[in-house]
Parts: sequence; structure tokens; C-alpha cells
Amino acid sequence: MVVYLSYKYELGIIAAKVMKIEKFDNREWDAAGSLEVLVKDKQHNLSSGTYRALAKQILEGIKIVHNAKLIHRDIKAENIMLHSENGSLRVKIADFGLAKVIQSGQMGVTSYGTPLNMAPELVTRDVPATNKVDLYTVGTVLYQLATHEYPINVNSVPELQRKFAAGPIKRPASIQNDMQWDFLSKLLEFDPNKRFSAEQALKLPYFISPQATAEISQEAKLLTEKVVAALSANQKQGTIYDSDQTFTVPTSEIKYESGS
Repeated sequence: MVVYLSYKYELGIIAAKVMKIEKFDNREWDAAGSLEVLVKDKQHNLSSGTYRALAKQILEGIKIVHNAKLIHRDIKAENIMLHSENGSLRVKIADFGLAKVIQSGQMGVTSYGTPLNMAPELVTRDVPATNKVDLYTVGTVLYQLATHEYPINVNSVPELQRKFAAGPIKRPASIQNDMQWDFLSKLLEFDPNKRFSAEQALKLPYFISPQATAEISQEAKLLTEKVVAALSANQKQGTIYDSDQTFTVPTSEIKYESGS
């Protein structure tokens, strides 16, 4: 299977997936909705291990987008789809309608996107920006996933501008894990020059500490082992998302959390 970056007049830049017809599986379309479902479900919170695995998948996806010299410009919960594969959920970043290719020597983008998710530099001043705008919006999505609220919740752009001028986002009482807040604050940094890239964020203690390993659920471990064994038995080569348990998100937990 090969994925190409394509252009369709009615939609703009799109990802075109090309595969042999005998390898096409209708279950490819059996998605479990989007992260918006989990954000809006205030009755349940994800386990630490599952939240971290989802965050890692999203950051790995953004890293790939940025390595391709693209800026998404409109990352939000409803644009991050959930797809079931081998009993584990994979995130798929969708809606590249505002995506922009960064040419050599070009600074980046101007003010596009969804206001409550937009990076400060796009709200406070209409100037070109870098792919760091995507990291701020990823931060807002992951903040929402943890708290079920926007980090800054206002009703107008002028209010949003005033909030940005007032100082950094304060840690909510609901986020008690110090490493988790350190990670989120690195993405929600107002200064794009200090804001972490996806690659930098993935190297933080939140993802690589002994605590991160300890919080991987037994179900995630067993599911990963099962997938690796099945691939080996069928002489198939999987991806790191199949063999690395830090990426594994058991479908059962997400279905429960989303109320389905």
C-alpha cells in the first residue's frame, strides 16, 4: 500500500491511498468515530496508559506531517479519527483542507484554523508562522482529552487575545500527574520559539520514564503479544505500531469510555 499526497479541486490537498484490490478490507471504514466523542464524554476518563498511547500516536502522526514539509493548520478533536486495527485503535489525522506545503525559505502560514484551537501567534498578530502552530493545537486537543474542557474557553477573538496577553495557561486541578502537565505545558507554550516540536515532546519523561512503562495496561501488553504472534505465524511484517506496546490502545477501553 502506498499513500500519496494529492490534489482534488473540490477538496484541496488530500491523501490518496493506493492498494491492490485483493488487499482491500471493508473494515478499513469501520472507524470508531473521532476523539471528539471522548472529549465530550465527561462521565469517563481514559486510563493513564491509554491516554499516553493516544498522545504518542498523534505526535508521531504530526511528526510525519511536518517531515513532509506540511502544516495541517486545523488540528482539532473532530479531525482525529479513531480506526480499529488488530484489536487496537489507531488515530488518523484527517481534514487537510487547510494544509499548506512549506517551500524552502518560506516562513509558513497566516491565520487559518479553528479559533479556540489556534496558536497565539495566529490570533495576536497576522504574521507568517511555522509548523509549531500544529503543536499548540495538538496541545489543546490533548488538554481537552484530559479535562473535557478547552485550555482557554472564551466567546470571541478579542477575549482570546486578552487571555494570551494575560500569561501562560494555568494547570487545572484535574491534571495531577506532574510529568503529564510538564508535557502539555511544553505544547501549550505561547512563544512558538520555546514550544516543543513533536520529536522533542516524544523524548520527554512523560513518554520514556519508568512510570510510563509501568502504566501500560496488562490488556495492552497481551494484545501486542497476540498481534506480534499472529504476524509471525502468517509470515507477515507488521509496523512499529503493531509491535510496540507503548502505541497500543485496546479497543475495549475506548468503546467503554465513549459509551458505545
